[in-house]
Amino acid sequence: MWAVHGQRLVSGALLAGILGCTSSTPEPEASQQASSPPGLPQPPASNAGGLIAFVSDRDGVDALYLMQADGSNVRRLTGALPPVSHPSWSPDGRRLAFNAGSPAASDIYLISQDGTGLTQITRNAAANFYPSWSPDARRLAFSSNRDGDWDIFVLNVDGSNVRQLVNSPGLDDKPQWSPDGSRIGFATTRSGAPELHAVDPDTGLEQPLLPQPTRGINPAWSVDGSQLAYNIVTSSGFDIAVVAADGTGQRSVVAESASEERPRWSPDGRSLAYYSDAEGSWDVYVVDLETGARRSLAKAPGFDGQPAWQPIASTPTPSSSGES
Repeated sequence: MWAVHGQRLVSGALLAGILGCTSSTPEPEASQQASSPPGLPQPPASNAGGLIAFVSDRDGVDALYLMQADGSNVRRLTGALPPVSHPSWSPDGRRLAFNAGSPAASDIYLISQDGTGLTQITRNAAANFYPSWSPDARRLAFSSNRDGDWDIFVLNVDGSNVRQLVNSPGLDDKPQWSPDGSRIGFATTRSGAPELHAVDPDTGLEQPLLPQPTRGINPAWSVDGSQLAYNIVTSSGFDIAVVAADGTGQRSVVAESASEERPRWSPDGRSLAYYSDAEGSWDVYVVDLETGARRSLAKAPGFDGQPAWQPIASTPTPSSSGES
């Protein structure tokens, strides 16, 4: 598996040394004032709304945190758990899926945005990573090495009906469900280079997600499904690109000497959250897709990364029954 902070998993020599990151020894928390990397234009604070979930080791262990989209009101969400990673919001924005554990044994959990309802939904001796919600919130896609190598699986949100969708030699991981529910994008190294494929969640039929030989990992669909953000592998780590869902119109969004990882869309489709070591430590950033201006949000010594932007559906509409 790709190297990930706190759980270093590398696919042979192909990407060793350029994927993932290593945290420093945690220090006292720094100010949460957002800033831009030196010399870069700074956009206004995001008005996209919602919360951004992210992973931080500021309290000594990788835990799940929430903050406002402008970087304010940071609060810890998970308590006494093994190191956590890769948060993913439910379509209604009320719950998060994430994984917790070690590289050898990691399980998938659910938690509500208020910190209640912690539920473990996989109980497997192997590692289970990268949960991604189906648009109807009934299933999760995830990656697991339970059959000896990393492949793509789906299961119901109550942990039942685990099915393997992808079974190929090499590495298949980082699944992301498309907004219309018809495809699950994922990264694969079966050709010897990182590529993006898609699989039908019901039939298991596969096809390239982007025209070949486009290389990349970490696919992320825009809210309306019209665009795809992803990481391009570079000599220094990752850059970020955006392309139309049909594979046309690819454009670079963030390309620096640093590494910019795991892009995730804002609810309004105007910005991407990601994390980068551009300022010497791993921090969460937001980039404006129209202007290219970017700003750092989570600022603390050590690691802040793996952001996930809460869907706009998180604000419930009052119903006649009074349900909230």
